[in-house]
Amino acid sequence: MSSKKRKSSSKEKEESTSPVIHLFQWSLRLTILGLLFFIGFFGAVYVGVFGPVPTNEDLQNLINAQASEVYSKDGQVLGRYFLENRSEVAIEDISPTIIDALIATEDSRFYEHRGVDHQSMIRVVVKSIILGQNAGGGSTISQQLAKNVFGRQDHGWLTMPAVKAREIIIANKLNEVYTKDEILELYLNTVSLGEDTYGIKTACERFFSTSPADIKTEQAAVLIGMLKSPTSYNPRLNPEKSKRRRNVVLSQMEKQTFLTSEEASQLKDLPLELKYSRNTSEASSALHLTQHLRQQVQKLLEDLSNEEGDAYNLETDGLRIYTTIDSRMQQYAQEAVVAHLNQLQKAFDSDLKQQGKLSEEIDATLQSGFLVTNPHNGQVLAWVGGRDYQASQYDHILSERQVGSVFKPIVYAKALDDGYAPCDFISNQQVQYTQYDDWTPQNSSGEYDGSSSLLGGLTHSINTISVKLLMESGIEDVIAFAEQLGAKDDLPEVPSIALGVANMSVEEINRIYTPFASGGWQHQQMIIAKIEDANGNDIYSHALEQSERVLSARVAHQITNMMRSVADRGTARRIRNWYSIHDPIAAKTGTTQNHADGWFVGYTPEWLGVVWVGADDPGLHFSSIKDGQGANMALPI
Repeated sequence: MSSKKRKSSSKEKEESTSPVIHLFQWSLRLTILGLLFFIGFFGAVYVGVFGPVPTNEDLQNLINAQASEVYSKDGQVLGRYFLENRSEVAIEDISPTIIDALIATEDSRFYEHRGVDHQSMIRVVVKSIILGQNAGGGSTISQQLAKNVFGRQDHGWLTMPAVKAREIIIANKLNEVYTKDEILELYLNTVSLGEDTYGIKTACERFFSTSPADIKTEQAAVLIGMLKSPTSYNPRLNPEKSKRRRNVVLSQMEKQTFLTSEEASQLKDLPLELKYSRNTSEASSALHLTQHLRQQVQKLLEDLSNEEGDAYNLETDGLRIYTTIDSRMQQYAQEAVVAHLNQLQKAFDSDLKQQGKLSEEIDATLQSGFLVTNPHNGQVLAWVGGRDYQASQYDHILSERQVGSVFKPIVYAKALDDGYAPCDFISNQQVQYTQYDDWTPQNSSGEYDGSSSLLGGLTHSINTISVKLLMESGIEDVIAFAEQLGAKDDLPEVPSIALGVANMSVEEINRIYTPFASGGWQHQQMIIAKIEDANGNDIYSHALEQSERVLSARVAHQITNMMRSVADRGTARRIRNWYSIHDPIAAKTGTTQNHADGWFVGYTPEWLGVVWVGADDPGLHFSSIKDGQGANMALPI
């Protein structure tokens, strides 16, 4: 072959191959540029251009905001204080079935990778981006944990690649700092399951009234299924969708050999059964109590600090507040208030209509305050501040209203202290007190003949007798005596104080009656027994203070026997006649002059209870004593 032909052949070959080489070169350049951009972008994310990336030290000190919990003395959760409704649980207290369901559904190679599942990422890229199929998210449990704890920021069109890259970096760091079990524990304590519920412990309690240790497999599958979309798969809101999603989780558990085919099939056939319990500080039978406690706890925390010297935060530090409340009594007290007021409301509405009240006035809701204590140590056993916390946050245990005849035992106790005996007689004659604007007390019976013993006067709540005893003891001395028992220091110096014109709270009346029920001793009211930090260390314990004798045992015994007569045959006899309660009980009813306030005080050898009932507006009230007396308004509770 001639040199000319050879040159021509070489030139043709060069021209024919140059486009391939050209394309390869450009592809190589683009790959290198893409790789450099990828490295540069990850570097920018790593150094914090798209938000700070936590250091290993930051991760080692990772602490979640934990709800503080209020406990009854019998160990029941009464309520929570939280920014996020989260309560921590250790991995050893989480059922393996929860772990199995989580790994099978969210990260099947959890124990094989170091935070990022590269196989899963490739699958997502190929199926989702190239083939256009839905292949799932591809985020590991570690990546989801990074999102749960550190959140996401908006970076415009770079948001998704930036947050994904950041979560990948954090996920790798998490696997350097924590063991696999620790990552699972952190994840299950931070994950959101909707309804302001954070963490598996709170979710187990909310939807199934159980603990993470005792949850059933089908229940665990429901909760893990909610991770994909807490609202869409909420078993309360969307039971059918939740059940289908539950069965998908059970299938995944079967696929990963956590369940046999037979077990999975049997569980899928089970109905979706909830035991829903919204046990938070926004919805419980002790909401007025927990809000009252909030103020007391905050005051105590002002003088306390944690190991780092920082102030405690009630909403985030996972404190445990142990109270003297009895959860059963609290429940019964709340139910009694609601049941009675629902019935009484009908009569109240009808009465207001007959009075010609406007429709908005007729819509007024009756309220109640109900406090039960142990008079021998001052412990609060039940605290019901109202009918419905959502309707009225006002705590009616602390509000002040006219006390009516529940003030009378103070007057009688003072007379006994001055030397009177229960069998001594006092004239029932009506008297006009000219030095007090000709004020004349009247008896509800309209009778003013003869005389009555002190026992009879208190049993039947005779006004004329009460005022005469007050005037004989002296108004100022009776007020001082009331203050000695526990009353505040601004009682009105008028003879009508004997009939209860003073404004007092349920809490104050309870305090005054405590010496009657305790043999003459006054105790500081106790509701917080102790407070623990999130690690179970005591940071506050109620100091036992010395009780103070404020009344002689003789007078306490006498007034108690006289009040037993009130329950047996006096204004509180409905206790015996209507409710067939035959155990020892001392009692006193209270009715204000215009029937706006109904009161009842009762105590047994162990308990002291005070009830008030009325409308928030005292201008709205029953028109007759038949319905408006304390025996009808308050005693039934």
